[in-house]
Amino acid sequence: MFIKLIIYFSLIYLTYSDQNITANIGQDITLSCFYENQSQIDQLSFMHQTTGDILSLGLELFLDDSVANQHMKLIQFSSNRLDLKIFSVNQNDSGLYTCMFNDEKLSSYLLEIFIPPRFLSFFPLEASVSYPEGSSINFSCHAYAFPPANITWIYRNQNKQFKNIQSGDEIYIPSVEPLDSGSYECIASNGYHQAISRAFYVTVQYPPHVTIDKFIDLNQRPIQFKCEICSVPLSHIEWFRNGKNIIDEQHFLIKTNSLQTENKDCLTTTLTFQDPIYEKFGRYECRAENILGHYSDHIDYQSKTVPIPKLRNEQSALLILPNKTIEFPNSSSCSIQLNSSFILSIIFIFFNSYLLL
Repeated sequence: MFIKLIIYFSLIYLTYSDQNITANIGQDITLSCFYENQSQIDQLSFMHQTTGDILSLGLELFLDDSVANQHMKLIQFSSNRLDLKIFSVNQNDSGLYTCMFNDEKLSSYLLEIFIPPRFLSFFPLEASVSYPEGSSINFSCHAYAFPPANITWIYRNQNKQFKNIQSGDEIYIPSVEPLDSGSYECIASNGYHQAISRAFYVTVQYPPHVTIDKFIDLNQRPIQFKCEICSVPLSHIEWFRNGKNIIDEQHFLIKTNSLQTENKDCLTTTLTFQDPIYEKFGRYECRAENILGHYSDHIDYQSKTVPIPKLRNEQSALLILPNKTIEFPNSSSCSIQLNSSFILSIIFIFFNSYLLL
């Protein structure tokens, strides 16, 4: 029982007397050993307890000359102090060092080598990746450092707006949407060294989303049809009238421009009648197609006839308006005054007069 107590208190003393030294890789450190008089120096030794290596005895290093000259050196600082200097420490130098006089420990040092973060692995390997809409994606970053590094993730959208999304080595999205496109960056930091990061730019691909403007501005001439297409990758766009491709640029003008929207890649295309005489009624369709599919939207531009009874011995005029046709009585000498801002065309059709019986 007495022996156990001696060993226990001895271990407490050894632990208590250890001095902690921290250093970054590449730094030089000095371990000092103090003794009573010069006659003791031949019995002094430095040991690397972690590896079990005896590094020196007296003023002699037990290392190859090439290693000793480049990495370790004994320096007699004074008559009662001997230093072991380690140049440009590396990870293998960490551990417990002791200075011994015969079997007596004079001093001990616990050397901790701080290691800046470095990535051991990450996924995906590419800096820029594409995923179809609705698929799942997984990102991972694994880093090593001492002290250990923490991993945080930051998301930046196409407008450079960012937010912290989570911490940990991995991030998982079960079903991506177009709004998930952007940059996902993992940052590794241990609070002692400069943080490191790895960014992955994600493009979410999706088939065309097509929307045609159903409003026709009758105060504007010539008439225009407008269509918006959002897709990734960008789509091939065509216009159709009653199912037939519009390719006659003498009668129609088609312009396509890019459109900036939040986290979307969009285009606008406009179909313009070159001349009012070619403003034909019918179904106008905007079609878009990319590698993921195709979609279309349409607008019906047509007339509706609303007859009005006419009296005998009268002629009639037919007024054709967008989505509205009115037939009304009129005399042969009557002049017709209408608001020209919304009339497409006026066609006068004269009928034979009927005599009163």
